[in-house]
Amino acid sequence: MRSRARYVLVVIVGLSVGACRQADGPIPSPSQNVQEELVDVTHDLENVASARDPQAPRDLADDLRKYAHEPSNEPAVDELSLRVAKALAGINVDEQAAQRLTHMLWLSAEARELSERQIEVLQNDVQSLLISVGVAQENADLVAAQVGEVQVAVTERPRRWYELF
Repeated sequence: MRSRARYVLVVIVGLSVGACRQADGPIPSPSQNVQEELVDVTHDLENVASARDPQAPRDLADDLRKYAHEPSNEPAVDELSLRVAKALAGINVDEQAAQRLTHMLWLSAEARELSERQIEVLQNDVQSLLISVGVAQENADLVAAQVGEVQVAVTERPRRWYELF
């Protein structure tokens, strides 16, 4: 009888701890106005990659900075823009890849309540996309790491007591 109670207790504790992971946060969707603004970011990425416009890295930073919402978040977003510009310089990026990257960069600056798992997925998606278009692994890693830093800066979701386990 005693061993049976122990097994039941172990199962209950195991299920309780397993249920304590951080819940996923809401994924924002761009409004029509934001979608139109993101077209500019896509063009900035294409210009950065092609090196047609020497102002393209600055334009990219300016366009992404508006999604930081707080002046204290701007340095992290600016660093992300800089790393993306360095990584894409001289890389042939098609429009579809530029649009996907634009959405991911916007999401990294706009989303305020992502879980750690969602941030990790976003970082992996950015890294995979960059590698698929020909960016070197180390540059893709730097950009992905900065996506995480942007999320640290912009997040408004405090960890709850039960997420510490």
